[in-house]
This record gives sequence, structure tokens and C-alpha cells, in this order.
Amino acid sequence: MNDDPVKSLIEELGAHLSQKVHSDVILNNGTGKQFLIAPSEFQEIKPITNHRKIAFVDGGDGPLEETPNFLITINRVYFSLFQGKKRIKPKANPRVQFFSYVLSKIYTEDGKKKVSYDTRLFPHSPGDKKYLPSENDLTSKTESTSILQGARLNSLGRRFAEWQLAIHVVENELNEGDMIVMDGSLQTGFKNEIKYSARLYELAQRKGVIVCGLAKTSRLITESGDPLLARISEIAEDVSFGKWYVKVAEEVSADDKGFMMVVKFHPKSRFVFRFEILREQFYKMSPEELNSVLESLAENSQDVAMMGYPYGAIDADRFAQVRMDELNMYKGFILAEMLRRPEWKKLKKYGASLGAHDVLNGVTS
Repeated sequence: MNDDPVKSLIEELGAHLSQKVHSDVILNNGTGKQFLIAPSEFQEIKPITNHRKIAFVDGGDGPLEETPNFLITINRVYFSLFQGKKRIKPKANPRVQFFSYVLSKIYTEDGKKKVSYDTRLFPHSPGDKKYLPSENDLTSKTESTSILQGARLNSLGRRFAEWQLAIHVVENELNEGDMIVMDGSLQTGFKNEIKYSARLYELAQRKGVIVCGLAKTSRLITESGDPLLARISEIAEDVSFGKWYVKVAEEVSADDKGFMMVVKFHPKSRFVFRFEILREQFYKMSPEELNSVLESLAENSQDVAMMGYPYGAIDADRFAQVRMDELNMYKGFILAEMLRRPEWKKLKKYGASLGAHDVLNGVTS
């Protein structure tokens, strides 16, 4: 065996992966109809004259203070508007910012210990309040007494605010034939989230606005264990056109409302993406309408920053994300406010219960 463990690891794993037998591409999960994925099934995305107006919605968040029983987060959601390569000025401020805390409490009900999570939202400005979800919808209970931590709680308020902002955008910024693209799939994961997604879908269908989801990454695998996007990329090497789509599945999971495809938006792109259209809308589309939706995105996907990924989505991600320097600035604001208040002097030991690891990292890094 090689003395270099990294070299040995890469050699051995590479050998295992290259010996795999690739069977037909069938999703490992999926509750609805699935489609054959072969070179003959790929459809070319063809040029059009009039591109659709597209809104891109994204969100970002960052933890400011975290202990085993509370979490303070900064949240930001943003939308951009484009038609082809042209940016369109929105009627309203496209960026919404708010702070939130989640407080966990252990209580006893019917002789069982349970944990409740209560969330409060604090808009950055009074005008941001109307874009925020209801705090009641962010309340949850679990029968586990292990307190949830980390990314799932961080993203709770932000994810609901993305849906709420999307509803506002469809209502006030878009018209029949326009599109809205959510970051990720059209899937809901939190309790009560479906209330917001359902409102968006109902409003969009009433107005004739097409709802889409575009995922930057995908953990989906095929039945033979291959990463889905990588396997489709391999099959696409035998396809003669540079921009294409291929149907994958009508329902990946029970809480996913999108018809799933895999798309390539630029001939020179190294990337293919999971792309969804709200199922009820997809089934009513002619091939020409579907091509128009996809080509409108392809026209927006020519920026050298990430060739083949819509620039509107890059723009939304950039203005929604909370950068590290901003996070440190807001952490300073939070700490300064805490130190001014007597009650926080006795509570600061709460933060110390999770802070030792960060201190150690600072000492040893």
C-alpha cells in the first residue's frame, strides 16, 4: 500500500467508481412517473425573438449569537428582474432585511417532555414588515428533547420570507406570460411552509405567471448510485446540440410541486442544472411555450462569471447573501447592545456554553 494516505484514498476510490456498471438512468427516489433518459430524448432549446420577463428570488442568512436555547439571525431576501440580458428596474425596493430570534423551551404535555420553538421577527425598516411571514407560522413543537441547532433553524425565517417576497413580486411586478424563478426546487420542508407556497402557486396561475425552481446543486442519485446530473452530462456527450433540456420526473417527492427537468443553458457551459416548472402549468404548455421559457433563461445565461447559469440568479444571490465582514459588524452591534443591558450580564454565560470552541479556534489557528 502507498505510504501517502491521500494518494491511497484517491487511487482506491477512483478504482471503485470507474468499475461501476452504469444502468439506465432511473432516479433512486421519485413517487411519480419517470422518463427514459437517452440521447434521443434530449430536446434542443431553440432561439426565439421575444424573451420573457423573469424575476429571480433568493435569500441569505447568518447567525449572530447562538446558545443551546436561543439563536439570533440576520436574514435577507432579494429579487432581480431581467428580460433577456436587460435588467429591469423594479417598482419596489428589491431587498428586504430583518433580524430574528428563535427561543426554545422545554415543557411537559400529557406526561411527555417536549420542545417548542418560538420565532420573533424584527424588520430592518418599517417598510420591510409587509414582506415578512406571520410569526405564528414559524412556531413549532417537537417530542424530541434534543434542541435543534444550526442551519435548519437559521434558514427558517429566511425561507418563509422568500415565499412571501415571491407572492409580492407576482402580485406587483409581473404580468401574464412572465416568469418567477425560485432558488432551489419547488419543495417545502418546514411545517406551515406549504401555506405560503400554495398562495404563490394559486396567485401565479390566476395571473398567468409561470413558477419555476432552479437548483444550483443536486444530491439526487440514480438507481445504480451515480450522481444524477453527472450521469446526464455523460449521456449528453452523444447529443449534437449545445443547449438542451431533458425530462426526468413528474414528481420527485410528495412535497415537491414541480415537474423536473435537467437543462443546459449554454453550449460552452460545464454545468447542467435541475430545473422545475409548477406541474399544473407544465402540463398545459405547448412545446413552443416550454422552449420560450427555457430560451428566455438561456438568453440570460451568457455572463462569463458563470457561463450557462442565469445572471439574474447570480445577481439575486449576490445581493441576498450576508458576507462575513457584514456578519462580524452585526455581531459587534448585538454584543454592544447586550453589554448596555443589566439582564444580559447574567445571561452572557449562555453564549459561553457554545463559544469555547470558537475561542479555541482563535487560539490555535
